[in-house]
Amino acid sequence: MSSLDFSNLFSDMLGAAKTQLADKWPAVESLATSSIKTLAQSLIEIEDMSLNKTITKEQATLLLDLHKNTAKMVLLSVEVIGIVAAEQAINAALDIVKDTINKTIGFGLI
Repeated sequence: MSSLDFSNLFSDMLGAAKTQLADKWPAVESLATSSIKTLAQSLIEIEDMSLNKTITKEQATLLLDLHKNTAKMVLLSVEVIGIVAAEQAINAALDIVKDTINKTIGFGLI
């Protein structure tokens, strides 16, 4: 069972992405919300697997990279978002929860 609270994690990540995307937010809100929600859920799952010792640090890192890239590709599907803006939004969403995630799972995932 995860010690992380999904609602708080998702809310913090979404707020950071929204702030980063600023004036582009209205054009990407639906897709960004869905992508950030999926990314937050994957962090919860990675934490669960890490605590249950069913995933290695390397596997956890690869899984997070996969989910980050998926979220970035979804954002890039909206014409008003460039690659830099997409990466900045995902990075902002992860940076806001970095310390919490890394402390909870016991290694530097993010």
